Amino acid sequence: MRLIVLMAGDSALFEVAGRNYPKNLVEIEGEPLVQRVVDGLKPLIDAATETIFLVREEECRRHHTDDVIRLLVPGAEVLGVPALSSGAACTALHAIGHVDRDEPVLVFNGDQVIEADLPAIVGAFERRDLDGGVITFDAVHPRWSYVRCGDDGLVLEAAEKRPISRSATAGTYWFRRGGDFLDAVMAMIRKDASVDGAFYICPAYNELILRGRRIGTHHIDRDRYFSLASLHGVGAYEEHLAHERRAVTA
Repeated sequence: MRLIVLMAGDSALFEVAGRNYPKNLVEIEGEPLVQRVVDGLKPLIDAATETIFLVREEECRRHHTDDVIRLLVPGAEVLGVPALSSGAACTALHAIGHVDRDEPVLVFNGDQVIEADLPAIVGAFERRDLDGGVITFDAVHPRWSYVRCGDDGLVLEAAEKRPISRSATAGTYWFRRGGDFLDAVMAMIRKDASVDGAFYICPAYNELILRGRRIGTHHIDRDRYFSLASLHGVGAYEEHLAHERRAVTA
């Protein structure tokens, strides 16, 4: 399996707050955000054929985030991408040269922590003979992406920034075949299936559903998912870590 970690998102909210470093390097209890993300992904990284991190070129030049990642994940491929406003799907395509069409690929948002057994979840997707799989949690806010499932548990529709169900996706997108991932994203772009001019990963599943592919989900509790895309999210995660530490020492 190829693991693609998207870390080229905008850091404007952090910079406006007067932080000296971009989002990936914001410290959470003394460790940069990227280290927290990598620690959570380590079981998947260890199992992956190759791990590819996508980071903004300017960030690598100014702050050497690529060097930080290589220290945390020896052997990782770090690709610099230009500042994009066209969305995560277009960012992911920068890894096209590292995607084997016949090998599974997992695309993971690099500003989140999921407290779950990720290898076991991926293994369950494989055993269910799915063509794609997403992790979901309960939500209704339109800031998330969503999937709507049928009675058989398979995804009928995917949407970005539009709550079509209570199943929000936790930024983890598995495809049994890398070729399906690439073809779906390309088809979505050709149709201009964008949201405010940006293309996202989740709606690409619609292209596979149209082709009769089986897309499934794995649901986790909301309190196991932590988005670090904002200062509020970082603060909430720090509170969670402090609570966990107090619980251990109590």
